Amino acid sequence: MVIQFKDKEAEYKEWCGTHKDGYVFNRAGGPTGNVLHVVSCWHLNVPSRKGTYTTRYPKYCSNNLNDLMEIVEEISKPNSWRECTACLKNTKGLA
Repeated sequence: MVIQFKDKEAEYKEWCGTHKDGYVFNRAGGPTGNVLHVVSCWHLNVPSRKGTYTTRYPKYCSNNLNDLMEIVEEISKPNSWRECTACLKNTKGLA
């Protein structure tokens, strides 16, 4: 199951707190802005952005990487996506 958080800061924070082994796809758009992360990635927890995580860019979250990967290509159009180099390695090869 994949859950989208857009303008839902409290719900997103709660989900991340209860799904510490989950994945977050940050849909920021542009040629490099669509990025897949693990929940604990420091890129998703920048203190200066606290309170604006889902208002800046929608987040797509799942505990199941395969479920999330099924929609990543589609929601990334017309651009592509990438995996975070700080928290993931070779995820595209697993999909």
